[in-house]
Amino acid sequence: MASNNQEAKILLIDDSVQNLRLLGNMLREKNYQIALAQSGKEGLQLAARIQPDLILLDIMMPELDGYEVCKKLKEDANTRHIPVIFLTAKTSNEDVVNGFQLGGVDYITKPFNKQELFMRIKTHLELKQARDKISRQAETLRELNATKDKMFSVISHDLRAPLGGIKSMLDLMYEDQQQNRQISSRSLDSLKNAADQTYNLLENLLFWSRSQRGKLVNDPEKINIYDLIIENLELLQTMSDNKQLEIDNRVDTDATAMGDRNMVKTVLRNLINNAIKFTHEKGRIIIDYELREGMAEVSISDNGTGIQKQNLEKILNMKEYYTTFGTRREKGSGLGLNLCIDFIRRNNGELYIDSEYGKGSMFTFTLPLEKTESEQDTDESGGAQE
Repeated sequence: MASNNQEAKILLIDDSVQNLRLLGNMLREKNYQIALAQSGKEGLQLAARIQPDLILLDIMMPELDGYEVCKKLKEDANTRHIPVIFLTAKTSNEDVVNGFQLGGVDYITKPFNKQELFMRIKTHLELKQARDKISRQAETLRELNATKDKMFSVISHDLRAPLGGIKSMLDLMYEDQQQNRQISSRSLDSLKNAADQTYNLLENLLFWSRSQRGKLVNDPEKINIYDLIIENLELLQTMSDNKQLEIDNRVDTDATAMGDRNMVKTVLRNLINNAIKFTHEKGRIIIDYELREGMAEVSISDNGTGIQKQNLEKILNMKEYYTTFGTRREKGSGLGLNLCIDFIRRNNGELYIDSEYGKGSMFTFTLPLEKTESEQDTDESGGAQE
């Protein structure tokens, strides 16, 4: 809720047109936004639709009285947070207690004392504003804790294992050297593969951390998609060669799109890495590029393991830590797809996943061919700030 009257919305529910007119005029003098309902049913519908900051509710109404309306408001998750002040000529202890038990925060007796009415409304609007602020802070804290927990999980589970493997292989190679034994190319391949995977994981972790803290700057430019694909294929060549995969790059050398080079490169690296990881030996990966409805469309498809629907939902859930193993027990951080979706959306595109368990997957993302109006506006105003 806003801190001034002009942005505070108050819903008046009363079957008396005269009372609605009187109250409405009084509150408009204080610059409140006013909505009127002449019945309990209409009031419930309006409350759900406009989400007022406060409701003034008459008790004595036909069909649905104020008590029943308040009860229904508090039973609905979309309206239970809205404070309700009863308007009533009934001032017995039993009536007042009943109103509070049903969820009302206060009551105002008829006929109204103008100053008392304003003070009670002001007090409860301020209380709601304070509660909303605390609720937002609590949600932010929960998200920060979830981010911290996920980062620690990635570090403890996924970084420790490959770094331990690298250390073990280096120890063996050092021992072989001390004993004048030849170091096999297979050992070097394994070491390079482990180092590449660890580097990939660290890159994802750092990008994801900066993204969560709002520290990423998007710098869109015309990029050559083919060049970025080749860079990533060279980076991941050892991993694909070890599985004897056929990678069919159908992207033309002049294929371009508009986006932040580092972000798009990271997206391609993750998607190609995933395709390699989840494709069986001697399998096939196809990388394609099309122009569709004024957008560049890049797809990476494989004939690998595919993803079960329930597992895909877990992978895409930022609040849940979930990873799956590749065909050679390769392990991931569970960050890659989330990072890809975030980066593509930051560059005004979308990422789509089409996967059939046991048959393979296709990951497709779109990017604009030219700068969007918002990006042009940012350039004219001096660029995005970190």
